[in-house]
Amino acid sequence: MLRILFDFLAVAYALVALLLVLVILMQRSKQEGLGATFGSGVTDALFGAQTSSILVKGTSWLATMFFALAVILSFLSGRLASDHGTIQEKLRHPGSSAASPTSPAAAQKPAK
Repeated sequence: MLRILFDFLAVAYALVALLLVLVILMQRSKQEGLGATFGSGVTDALFGAQTSSILVKGTSWLATMFFALAVILSFLSGRLASDHGTIQEKLRHPGSSAASPTSPAAAQKPAK
């Protein structure tokens, strides 16, 4: 269940990141660089004269979601790592893996 939630939030995180990049590129700069290329006429037609304030609000909401999802994903990542154990713990206790032999005598072969 925790893994499914982590995967879902990771996909949402990637989508928020892409939307954040697009919204930032759509904003008009003072020099009319990429803002003019990616949406000067389109954003004016969609949102009217309040284009810059809508894009600024959208940027702030997406940035808040981006950082909140980052914190949640890091917390879930820690929980998943503690549930499954770390690599160091698996190396310290090799007898817990399914591929290990059943007895230590079976693991040692006589040298010929």
